[in-house]
Amino acid sequence: MNRKLLLSFFSLTIISFSVFGQIVNTQFGQIQGALNGSTYQFLGIPFAKPPIDTLRWRAPLNPDNWAGVLTTTNFAPVCPQKNFETGGTGDTIIGNEDCLYLNVWTPQLVTGNLPVMVFIHGGGNQQGSASEVNGGTEMFFGKNLAERGNAVVVTLQYRLGPLGFLVHPGLEPENPNGVSGNYAILDQILALTWVKNNISNFGGDSTKVMIFGESAGGLNVGNLLTSPLAAGLFQRACIQSAVPIIGDYNAVKADGVAFVNDFTTVGTDVQKINYMRTLSSDSLVSSETPPLSGGAVGMNWLSVLDSVVFMDYPLGSFQSGNFNHVPLMIGSNSEEMSLSAPPTVFPFMVTALIDTIVPVPLQPQATLLYPPGSTTADARASYIGILTDAQFTSPTRRVAQCVSQNQTEPVYRYFFTHKQSIAALAPYGSYHGMELFYVFNTWEDALLGTGPLFSAQDDSVQTAMLNYWVNFANTGDPNGGSLETWPSYASATDCYLEIKATPNGSQCGLRTLQSDLWDSSVGFVPCTTLIGVDEFENNANDFIVFPNPTSNRVSIASKNSLEPMSITIYDFTGKEIGYKENASFVDLSEFSAGMYFITIRQNGRMATKKIIKN
Repeated sequence: MNRKLLLSFFSLTIISFSVFGQIVNTQFGQIQGALNGSTYQFLGIPFAKPPIDTLRWRAPLNPDNWAGVLTTTNFAPVCPQKNFETGGTGDTIIGNEDCLYLNVWTPQLVTGNLPVMVFIHGGGNQQGSASEVNGGTEMFFGKNLAERGNAVVVTLQYRLGPLGFLVHPGLEPENPNGVSGNYAILDQILALTWVKNNISNFGGDSTKVMIFGESAGGLNVGNLLTSPLAAGLFQRACIQSAVPIIGDYNAVKADGVAFVNDFTTVGTDVQKINYMRTLSSDSLVSSETPPLSGGAVGMNWLSVLDSVVFMDYPLGSFQSGNFNHVPLMIGSNSEEMSLSAPPTVFPFMVTALIDTIVPVPLQPQATLLYPPGSTTADARASYIGILTDAQFTSPTRRVAQCVSQNQTEPVYRYFFTHKQSIAALAPYGSYHGMELFYVFNTWEDALLGTGPLFSAQDDSVQTAMLNYWVNFANTGDPNGGSLETWPSYASATDCYLEIKATPNGSQCGLRTLQSDLWDSSVGFVPCTTLIGVDEFENNANDFIVFPNPTSNRVSIASKNSLEPMSITIYDFTGKEIGYKENASFVDLSEFSAGMYFITIRQNGRMATKKIIKN
């Protein structure tokens, strides 16, 4: 055998070994994947029937059982979407409506207790996929994370845009609950049900399931925390660069009516939907607009409060304690909107942005925190700071505080500040989505047409992030080994882990003044804690507290008695900070702005009231 023939034979042997992996049983039939290095990968596993024809805009159904062995060695088509990145034209339609598939990477195929990491991709709920390519590499490719972390990695797809989120009166009669929408969330719940029922055959432990996602994927993770239908399907959650958002049902339905009327105004609502089911998926997504524009995040398609999938808005669920209590990691990046902000920003543009989005009384404070500067570089830094803190830093703190106050399971907050060394990207800082390369350990494969970009600092960051994320999936605590200690979150201190080449877990108070500004701008009222307060609520309606909110003095009146009252003042962590006997008011002028409790006692009656100081 000559050398050339020997090499050909050797190559064929490697290909055969790489392509044909072990057969695995699932509840719907057998599948066969591939061996990629030392990792088994299964790409394009169906977890639902194709949502086409009459199944369009219906809750997903389990797939039909199949005979024989299904080959799962290629990614499934992406869900229908408008591609705003191809050639910069924004007019390319890609995808196939038969797209409800998931992918699995695992280092072993024996029944085991490996942690399971289920990733939900972002894209504004109208773009993206489980096979997204960014920087010349498949960004969420799970091989390195599974192999190096000794974990089972799952990525999934869900219906996007109008196909996943349309709310319309013509869809309500066919739903036993009389509502519509939330199809994409039901897709995610069915995929998590598949994981629960099948993942042990891939070496995973169904009691160690972590869901994590970035941008709209993180939003959906946050929403799943509040859905009773997702209870028990995961035991940890991680929200990256997002917060949960649920839309008003009637408002989103009005948008759905307008959307359908752009296609047809003939017939009843049900007849209009029947017509819409005859249209191609391409035509349904052809009029979409970008979810990011000028640094502003827009959610064109939202989950809705339908009293079935979701019973309350997110902060209402967290405040009430009626949500899925699991350990939570949540965080954001230091320059989230740097890639989508205008490339050149002049000082007057910063002033105009502040004048547009900040209430007049707060504009001087905003200008001090985000000075317009005298150069375009200074102006752009402030412009990005505004967009980042208003849309990510401050909302992330709200969720971390609210969840941590209303569950006993720990919360961990991070702030990603690592900068890439490549000259073309360095000016953009820690941009939106950048941290995903490091969680998945795929930045080392990125080329971006300029050659290898990987540095020793990149390797340090990806090693730390992989270990934190895997530890969290495994135990509910990201700490372990030689990692820098990541403190658990407390609303009073706002401590966090800064993720960079040398992580720092000693810092507390993340952009506090900026976050306070944005909380004030939107009139955000901090959550209270339910833990240890319930016993004080029996006489709450017997007392009146006014004015509330207040700037200093608060009067307290009893509806039923003129007898003297005793009043105890607590900060929002429950620490006693003041007491008054025979009192009818309290003065908060010496305290900083924020939330306080007062406990009122009178003739054996007791009640706790919340006070907000402006």
